[in-house]
Amino acid sequence: MVQSKKSKSIKKKQRAPVASLLVAVITFAAVFVMLALAVTPDRYDIEVGQPAPNTIKATKDVEDKITTDRLRAEAAARVKSIYVSDPAVTQQVTEQLTEALKALRQVSALLTSDSTTELTATQLESANAQLSGIVLGMDELKALGSASEEELSAISDDALEVSVAFMDKLQESEIPDTLSAIRQMLIERGHSEALTDAVMLAVSGSLRANYSYDEAATEAQRQAEMDKIAPVTRVKGEVIVSDGELVTEAQFAMLDALGIVKTSTMDVWLYVGLALLSLMLIVAVGLYLNMYEPAIYAQPKKLIMIALICGIDILCCILSREINTYVMPVTLGVLMLALLIGRRVALYINIPLSVVASMLASASGSFINMATYTVVISSLVAGTVALRVLKTRQTRLTVLLAGAVAGATNVLVTFAVGLISSANVHESLHMALFSGLGGLLAAALCIALMPAFEVIFNAVTSTRLVELCNPNQPLMRRLLLEAPGTYHHSIIVANLAEAAAGEIGANPLLARVGAYYHDIGKIMRPMYFTENQLGDNPHDRTDPRVSTAIITAHPKEGAQLLKENRIPEEIRHIVLTHHGDTPVIYFYNKSLSENPDTNIDDFRYPGPKPSTKEEAVVMLADSVEAAARTVQNPDRERIRALIDKLVRQKIDDGQLDDCDITFADISRIIDAFVTVLSGAFHERIEYPNVEIPKKAHESEEKPA
Repeated sequence: MVQSKKSKSIKKKQRAPVASLLVAVITFAAVFVMLALAVTPDRYDIEVGQPAPNTIKATKDVEDKITTDRLRAEAAARVKSIYVSDPAVTQQVTEQLTEALKALRQVSALLTSDSTTELTATQLESANAQLSGIVLGMDELKALGSASEEELSAISDDALEVSVAFMDKLQESEIPDTLSAIRQMLIERGHSEALTDAVMLAVSGSLRANYSYDEAATEAQRQAEMDKIAPVTRVKGEVIVSDGELVTEAQFAMLDALGIVKTSTMDVWLYVGLALLSLMLIVAVGLYLNMYEPAIYAQPKKLIMIALICGIDILCCILSREINTYVMPVTLGVLMLALLIGRRVALYINIPLSVVASMLASASGSFINMATYTVVISSLVAGTVALRVLKTRQTRLTVLLAGAVAGATNVLVTFAVGLISSANVHESLHMALFSGLGGLLAAALCIALMPAFEVIFNAVTSTRLVELCNPNQPLMRRLLLEAPGTYHHSIIVANLAEAAAGEIGANPLLARVGAYYHDIGKIMRPMYFTENQLGDNPHDRTDPRVSTAIITAHPKEGAQLLKENRIPEEIRHIVLTHHGDTPVIYFYNKSLSENPDTNIDDFRYPGPKPSTKEEAVVMLADSVEAAARTVQNPDRERIRALIDKLVRQKIDDGQLDDCDITFADISRIIDAFVTVLSGAFHERIEYPNVEIPKKAHESEEKPA
């Protein structure tokens, strides 16, 4: 039996992560689809040069690439070519020209020393062989041969001087004109054309540009000017093309980039971004539940509730934003999660819900604008305030009050952000009033949806618990009629459990209802339990083991009875755990007297042990109430001593090992029990047996 229970428990733990993953995948798909449908723009049949069918606005920030490229090209064209001067070239040209002119003078000297009057081709060839890079013609050779040394020296000096003068920022394209100018200046200085042409051969062979085009610097300057031109963009919500306006190529390119032209591909990156954001938010929630709320993480039913609540909240935001961006009921998710799951979970999940709502709120501008900023801040603050209101009581009136307070918070936050970002007080107040309606709408939707969740998920809420407290509930009615002793015992246990639960921060109403039903299984065999017996005790005629089996069966039978009547699981678990695996001492002792080898494990309840504070409180209250009946002449000290003893026995027996309860909690529980039981067993005066005389006027009216 024990092995079977362990194997079932292991299988259940193994299935929990799989179920959690499945819920997460389905939730991701649902959230992604809703957001994708909410942000997917309409697609239009548009062509360049044709009138636009509607006024079309940007669905997100988009760059006007054609206009941007045109402006950058114009900026680049305005940049002049950059040239750089190289002083080393001037020095090289001077040295090379000096050597070339020196070589010409040497050739002239050789020709002058030759007595031959007629110059021959052999002499021309010999002269050219002595010149490096200069090819003389016969005319130039004759001019050199007939020129005096003084003429050659003068023209050489003039050629060098004029050439160096023209080397100031000389470009390659200017060299032909420069050579012509040098020749002209030499002739103007009185030199013969023939001798000038000979010298110009040396000049043309030596002259080089010293002022060249710097392509790298020019391109860098052009790029710098292009970078100064910021991209031309249309922000989200800005009109790209008006109704009837002829569509330009630039406008068409922007519409095509946004994916709202029928012939264009869809904006894939938009959906990639939505998918990543949805995934990260769901992973964040899953990690939080896994680390800080493992009990909830292990229950697929609660995970489904969380997912469904978030989905409904997002859907309501999508629908309501068509009325006004600020009327979105983001606080709906917070209220429902607080009532159905817990306030701590609601506080955390309010963060991703606020982020999603801020995405939906952006009707104009970029992702981070006044609308998104206002919605995310107001949702976070309003959700926190609403949870504080729900802390005390969780009735429908309290939910409505929480919605009203959340709405008032929305008004203040929205108005404050409006004043910070805009000087238009009237517009800020208008937005704030719509934001206030969002809180009231959230409360109204919560009240409307809660009954459906209570029925579908058989969830524990304050309203449901109050209904189960009604004595006219079928099972409570049966308990009263079929096991009246157990019924009255349960009433006192409920008083004890409620008082103790309130002291340690547990749910007092859940503890009370759990105590009401903790012994409901006894209606299957009421006469086998002492409080319902009227003298005859069937256990006197029954084997101790059989008696133990009957007694220890009532938690399981009670839980099954509650399940058949669709009582919430939390209450069923209180019924299952209110005895833990404690031994039935009376029948163990009876069997021990008959058989010394009796094993106490055969006389224990099947368990499980309590795992929540409410379950622990009901277990302790049940033990204390039953034992308190046996106290002779009860007073506060005797009651406390008894309670201390019973609680210590439970702790020593390990019944509270699985429960997150502290010694400080135990101390508060004992104080609460003492207070309640001291009132129940207060000392009463003995009334004297005195005959009460009739009233005076009644005796006078009696006939004689």
